[in-house]
Amino acid sequence: MNMTYQLFGDLPPLTMSIEDLAGLMVSIFAENPGNYSFTSFITSISSNIIKTGTGFKAAQNTTYSGVLCQSDKGKVREIIWDMIIDRHLSIGGAGHDDWPNFTVTARGKAYFEKQMQSKKQ
Repeated sequence: MNMTYQLFGDLPPLTMSIEDLAGLMVSIFAENPGNYSFTSFITSISSNIIKTGTGFKAAQNTTYSGVLCQSDKGKVREIIWDMIIDRHLSIGGAGHDDWPNFTVTARGKAYFEKQMQSKKQ
């Protein structure tokens, strides 16, 4: 008999590098430049990781329904901060002028598109 399990809650810690995580974030921003809340962005990254099955060690016969663990959320927050410093993102958006909301800037949109084009070549 083949048992399957479904786990709810935090995903196992990511096994991908900070650079790979930043690359995933760039692809999300390139595909959908706009406004985000930190919570919805974490959900988006988590869904992508679960869907592709990459970036964490999945237990055999297990389906995951959750979001990044706290330490990985911290990594995402640090990458976002780096992108804010580089003016690719700005604080606020969608009628909210403060964190945890943020927006892809015009400069960021051009940068993220360029990064994705260079990956395709």
